[in-house]
Amino acid sequence: MSDEMKKAVEALQEAVNEEMERKAKLGYKAVIGDKYGRPKLVSAKYLVRKQRASSCASKATD
Repeated sequence: MSDEMKKAVEALQEAVNEEMERKAKLGYKAVIGDKYGRPKLVSAKYLVRKQRASSCASKATD
């Protein structure tokens, strides 16, 4: 992957993370795909906690 593509992916991921945090603070829900690809409604707060846990785990292994 080129450097420009990596920067674009990082920028998109940051935007999604910021939006999820905003939704979590407001108590909103988000739609994700389940293991079969069907839409599933979950709490945005759950997604933020899950993302933070995975980011902390990846930083610990670096």
